[in-house]
Amino acid sequence: MSDSSTWRVTPSDLPLHPVSDPAHIEGEIEVRVVSRDPFVLVNTFAPNTKVAAHSHGCDTLYVFVRGEFHIEGEGVFGPGDIRFVRAGHVYGPEWAGPEGATLQIIGLAPGFDTAYDD
Repeated sequence: MSDSSTWRVTPSDLPLHPVSDPAHIEGEIEVRVVSRDPFVLVNTFAPNTKVAAHSHGCDTLYVFVRGEFHIEGEGVFGPGDIRFVRAGHVYGPEWAGPEGATLQIIGLAPGFDTAYDD
């Protein structure tokens, strides 16, 4: 991407970054970093991948692209659904459905990180 005022990217053209955290993740997640400013990720969850309860360091938007995605206490999200979460709000566990799931994660301020609730 350039330093221009606008940019365009095709996430499938970006490198994959597999995430491995056996203490908090059961299954596989592949992450594509679209941008760090603003903070944008495309996460692809393998079928039935489960993530422990956690929070993020900034307000976050989720755009669900493919598959079904379950979040305990919130229900099931599917393609086209949008979810907002305030910084520091602990939620989960969460898990992908039997077909897996892809979602875009957009950090709305600096400070996106993941803190597990253990």
